Formats: sequence, structure tokens, C-alpha cells
Amino acid sequence: MNDHIGIKENLRTRIEAEFSEPQSLSEMEQKLRRWLHRLGNLLLWGWMLWLSREETKKEIPCPHCGETARYQRRRQATLHTLFGSLRYHRGYYLCSSCHQGHCPLDDQLGLRPNQMSSEVERVAALVGVQMPFAQASDLLASLTLVKLSDHSVAKATQAYGHVIAEKETDRIEDLRDLDDPPAVPTAQPLRMYGSLDGGRVQTRAPKGKPQPWRELKIGAWFQARGEPPTRPDEDWSIRAYDITYLSDVCPADDFGDLFWSAGVNRGAEQAAELIILGDGARWIWELVELHFPDAIQIVDWFHASEYLAPVAKQAFADEAQRQRWLNRVRDDLWYGRLDAVIDACEAHIRPHLAASDDPAQAAATYYRNNRYRMDYPTYRANGYQIGSGTIESAVKQIASQRMKVSGARWNLSNARSVAKARAAFLSGQWDEVATQREHLAMCA
Repeated sequence: MNDHIGIKENLRTRIEAEFSEPQSLSEMEQKLRRWLHRLGNLLLWGWMLWLSREETKKEIPCPHCGETARYQRRRQATLHTLFGSLRYHRGYYLCSSCHQGHCPLDDQLGLRPNQMSSEVERVAALVGVQMPFAQASDLLASLTLVKLSDHSVAKATQAYGHVIAEKETDRIEDLRDLDDPPAVPTAQPLRMYGSLDGGRVQTRAPKGKPQPWRELKIGAWFQARGEPPTRPDEDWSIRAYDITYLSDVCPADDFGDLFWSAGVNRGAEQAAELIILGDGARWIWELVELHFPDAIQIVDWFHASEYLAPVAKQAFADEAQRQRWLNRVRDDLWYGRLDAVIDACEAHIRPHLAASDDPAQAAATYYRNNRYRMDYPTYRANGYQIGSGTIESAVKQIASQRMKVSGARWNLSNARSVAKARAAFLSGQWDEVATQREHLAMCA
């Protein structure tokens, strides 16, 4: 009891000396936060000191070769923690057989001497995956009092992306070695959706050369609930959930392997109904035919209907005529009358225009090539999602909001890593990746 009274009096004296005459509660909170930050540094230092003094053995097995490693001395190192920079000492052992040294405390706690702690890296990557690195650095300092350069925030974010890339590569290789798809630990999904699309990211080129734009391919696996509308202008109540996002800057074949392996991991091959949504891009449907030949292929309704407006604009100068034609042909498309849609577009083809310059010819070709993916009445009757809002949202959140920031020119490897980290964050996988990353060496 007397000890408690002594602590209370010492605390009161310290507060009165340091926090006298505050002007506002905000000032009190800020000062107290800085004080608690310093106190946390002191407590962490004491905890590390206590743990290091537990190392009393003169000899231990060498983790490198299994022979005997002998105690040499205590060595100092620095850690960059959530409570600031921390200097600590720990025992250092040297093996006379392989001549390699190690510090058991570092191994035990997953420490990274002279680097960020795993917790600082996790928080830095968490803000870095959501906003430009300079802004993330400022936000991190404001929220945690941890000051890191934008370069350090970038390294932390990219480190998480590297972990995800390694996991994806391992999963692809493991699945290729199996004769049969692995059992899915959860219940077999009755209906699983997949979707693919692409965004753009500007990458760096040698000085004086054009800065090339590369396609950032994005995929999603998900389930959906709700029913599609009876009319295209009604509210769409169908919603996606349990979404897994994927992203990479790579050739289509490589992304196909990634999409396939993630789908297998989600139980796509065991689903009672497998539905793939996309636009008319050839690379998408070629990958679907290769990896999921039995899937139901659906061209996104909104993308399909977008081909009609340019035709109407070219065909009619009068706005009322244009709108009547557009409403009629869009209804034909909605109710699956594809021959009528194609005929309506072909009626306004301009023979003197090249195919690439004639929206009517482009639309007619598009509908002919994809007509077996546009049976919208059947899809609606079965309760299928026919809009690709899920993948459009993914493109917006990964490519537009994070990768297309003003002035950004990405190194290709860094672009891949940050996009993958962003996809994992949006998929709710951040804690899982953090656990995998915790005891790995910091990326150089």
C-alpha cells in the first residue's frame, strides 16, 4: 500500500512539474501522449534488458551447423520501434566450427537490429498502401509520433508486397504439382463469381525516353447476394461479398496462372455454378477458356450497353430521335434480342469509314463476337450478377486511387509490390500477411 502511495506522489510531482498551467485539454492530451511515448520507450528498454540478462549459458547449439557456439560478449544494437529509437544489448555467441555468430535474443523475438521493428513496418505499410508515401509519412508521425522518411514507408509497403508475391508463386507451383485440386477447407460454394479487368500505371523509363504506361491487370473472386433488377434503370440490389482481389503487372498468361490458382484456393472448381464476368477484351476470355472452360461467361451489362450511345450519336442529329433509338435498342439487348440489336447497329454503318473509326461497325462486331455471353434474360432468371461493379471498384481502388497518384512514376518491381499489397489490404488479408512477414528479414 505504501508503495502505491509513493508511486502516486511521484507521478503527481512529475505531472505538476511538466504539465503545469495547461491552456486547453488538447494541450494536455498532446503533452501526455509525448510523455507516455517516452515512458513506453523506457519500459521497453527495461523489458529488453531483463530478457537479455536471462542469457546465462556459456554454450548453446549453433543454429547454423548444430555444433557448439560459445558466449563471447554483449553486443549493442538499435531498434526503431513504435516508442522511438531503442538501444539494447544482448548476448553474442560464436561457433568455432562454422565461424558464424548469432544473438539468441534476436532469433527469439524476431528482432531486426538497426532496422524497423516488425510492428513499425506493419503500421508504416498500412498507411503506405492507402496513400502516397510522403502523405503516409506525415500521417504516421501525426498518429504515432514515429518519424519515418517517405522512402522508409515505401520500403515497408513494398516488403509486404514481396511477401504476397512469394506466397502467390508458391501456391501456383504447389497446385501445378497436384494431379487433383486440393480440398477446400470451407463448405463447397453453391455459386462462385470471378471477374477480370485492367487499369493503367505509369512506369519509369531511362532519362529522355517516354514514360510508358503499363497495364495493371486486376482480378477478383467473390460471392453475391440479392437479385438483379427487372429493368436496367431500376436499383441494383445484388451485392458482392467475401471478395479476394488480385493484381499484377505481367503478361496475360502469367496473370491467368495467378487468377486460376486463387480461384482454386477459393473453391471455384468445386462450385456448383461458376460465373466469370468481364468486358470484351480477348485476353480475358482466352484465359477463362483455358483455365475454367466450364464456367458461365457473362459480358458485363453496363459495358455491353455502352456501345450503343456512340452509334446513336453518329446516326441521329436530333436528340429526341437519338434517345428513342437508344431506348429501343437497349431494351432489345436487355431482353436478349441480339439479332435486333445487331441489325439496328448495322443499319447505321458508314461504309466509307474504317472499322476502327465507325462505332456502328464496332458495335455490330462486338455483339456478334460475344452474343453467347449476353443471354441476359436467362442470367436474370437464374439470379446471376450481370454487372461488373465489383471489378470496376477494384480497378478504381487499386489502379486509380493508389497507383495513379499525381506525378508518380513507378519502378516496375515496386509497382507490382505496392499493387499486390493494396489488393491484400482490400481483401482483408493484412493481419495474415503481417504474421507471415513478422520474422522475415527486412528487404534491402
